[in-house]
Amino acid sequence: MRFHLVRYFLLTSLVAFSIVAGSLAYLQNRTALDNLVAQAESSNVNLAKAFANSLWAEFEPLVNRASTLSREQLKNAPEQPHLYGLVQGMMAGTNALKVKVFNLEGLTVFSTEAAQIGDDKSKNAGYLSAVGERPASELTHRDTFSAFEQVVEDRDVISSYVPLYADGNLVGVFEIYSDMTPLIDHIDETKYLVLGSVIGLSILLYVALFLIVLRANNIIKEQAEENTRAQGHLANSDKMASLGRMVAGVAHELNTPLAFVGSNVSMMREVLEEIELPHRWGSRLIQLAGKSDQPEVLVKLDKQRYASEINNYEAMELSEVEELIDSTLSGVEQMRDLVVNLKNFTRIDRAKVSEYNLNDAIKNVFYIARSSIATTIEFEQDLGEIYPVACMPSQINQVLMNLMINAGQALGDEGKMTIRSRMEGNNVVIDVEDNGPGIKPEDLEHIFDAFYTTKGEGEGTGLGLSICKEIIAEHGGDLTVKTVVGEGSCFTVRLPVADLPN
Repeated sequence: MRFHLVRYFLLTSLVAFSIVAGSLAYLQNRTALDNLVAQAESSNVNLAKAFANSLWAEFEPLVNRASTLSREQLKNAPEQPHLYGLVQGMMAGTNALKVKVFNLEGLTVFSTEAAQIGDDKSKNAGYLSAVGERPASELTHRDTFSAFEQVVEDRDVISSYVPLYADGNLVGVFEIYSDMTPLIDHIDETKYLVLGSVIGLSILLYVALFLIVLRANNIIKEQAEENTRAQGHLANSDKMASLGRMVAGVAHELNTPLAFVGSNVSMMREVLEEIELPHRWGSRLIQLAGKSDQPEVLVKLDKQRYASEINNYEAMELSEVEELIDSTLSGVEQMRDLVVNLKNFTRIDRAKVSEYNLNDAIKNVFYIARSSIATTIEFEQDLGEIYPVACMPSQINQVLMNLMINAGQALGDEGKMTIRSRMEGNNVVIDVEDNGPGIKPEDLEHIFDAFYTTKGEGEGTGLGLSICKEIIAEHGGDLTVKTVVGEGSCFTVRLPVADLPN
């Protein structure tokens, strides 16, 4: 397993710090602007009150008759120059850029920008808010803006619509445009200062956290490597234990044919010794005939003995010799089959990925596994027609061996194990089923977890099924289990076919 804690920290922390820094800068800027608008609106409300108190008497006659005048008449009204001078004098020394006065019908009665006199603002949201006796302000940036006697450029302007009251009654709406550019520039400077401070603190925090994470990552890697080594040792121990059981089973399987092969060879040796007796008598007869003064008598005597031995030999049943030879050959054949199946099980000669028919795997593994399972258990194989899978045969054999031995251990000394193969779509499916005690619900959810075992202490490492599931997953398949307590369990292997025919 590879750990990327540092990489993840670099990515996530950079994103997080960027978001935090940007958010703080935005919130600071937004708060400052909102406060600025609120302060400007409050100032403009006070200015409108001052305007109403000092200048409304001058504006009231024109406001009252404005609705009866045409746009041109309103622009050219004789009061306009005088009113302009009054407003200009009142706004002198302030940051006001433009002033407008509206009647209650939304008509622009007065504006320091003469071209706007007579405009209808009855649908304007700011005007409607002020008529509803709620001041409304808006901050905008203007590339160019017509001020009292000049056109200004690149300005940040706040426009405020403020209700006008006379003797406690709403008589009109006052609009004033104020230049906020210097204050906005100051806010921007403050924003960049805050952003720089946040970035600086973030960098310091980032470096500190990076060092902590780097140390933690090294510790995790060391622990992971140690766990991997420990798991490897346990896996090897588990394999050695399985190998020990398999070797014991193979030794048992070999012992029976070896025993009667040895017995048959001993019996055939005795037969050969008996067959050799007449030949020894014949040789002795020839030797005596050559040395004796009466060879005729000796020859006659030894002929009688030789004939007796021949008769005894002919009395033996030659069929017994044939049976001994056949029995010996049968034992040798059993040993040969065992060696072939053992070779197919280990597949040392083909440890790379190759096409493998899982029916052959089941037969090979079953031949080896049955020596580790009680002979009283009933076995059933239901092997369907299946396509080959692309796999590492030795690893698949290891999985099947583990599942069969586990099923045998679950059954104990009695029960039935069923092994099935079939096709499901593009997958080859293998079932290893037993009618044993089943798996408890509390064990089922951990059955494929590494180091989890339901066996007694010293009887298992808890890695068998975990390794099996990992092997099948690496082959693009899946290992699942269904179980009913008291009725048995069924482990199912699914592997994709190597090349599905048309």
